[in-house]
Amino acid sequence: MYCTYCGKILYEGDRFCANCGTPPKTHIDADNLLPSQHITDPFSERIRNTAEFGVSEEDLRQFVGPRTEVYLQKWREDSRWNWPAFVFGGYWLLYRGMYLYLLLYLVAGSLVINLAGSLLYAISGNTFSGGIVAALFTICLAIRIGLAISANTLYLSHARRKINALYQRYPSDNDTREEKIAQAGETSLYIPIALAVLPLLISLVFGAFTYLHYYKQIQTEIRQLQQ
Repeated sequence: MYCTYCGKILYEGDRFCANCGTPPKTHIDADNLLPSQHITDPFSERIRNTAEFGVSEEDLRQFVGPRTEVYLQKWREDSRWNWPAFVFGGYWLLYRGMYLYLLLYLVAGSLVINLAGSLLYAISGNTFSGGIVAALFTICLAIRIGLAISANTLYLSHARRKINALYQRYPSDNDTREEKIAQAGETSLYIPIALAVLPLLISLVFGAFTYLHYYKQIQTEIRQLQQ
């Protein structure tokens, strides 16, 4: 028996699918389906292609977009390394629309760095040194490496969660569901670029105001000396 929502194997006596929580009334026996048999039920059709990734390859293609082949190969080969995630870190999560994972990444990373910094500062006798900077840099690098190693798995989990949610929301409206899947997987460079440029703009504005402030002070002092 297979679940018609996510394709996971069901065992006799199961009241719900352990993967997606679908009740057994929507389960069908896929063992008796012939390859040439015409299937009109969209859930039954989806069963044929969910064993490898937990969702159908067609749905993944719609969700991932242009780089589908790259990620399908990574998932098939169980490749752990993701260069974009290593190079861009949280910006890659933002680009892929993985906002929950981005929040967890930022919170966990900040906690680790702050705790490590406080501990190293206390160990060094409350003095700041180059060794602390090197240690914190190593910790940041280790966090980035951890993200790069887990990025492919996280991305597949994110895609499965989104796709399964849309199958539950639009069980029989194929056109709407396919459109929503494509929208859910859309990527955007605008937000990462905006967030990357924002600190620079803030620094420029702050620097300009600071320059004007000191410039006015200097001009005031010059006038006072001239008098």
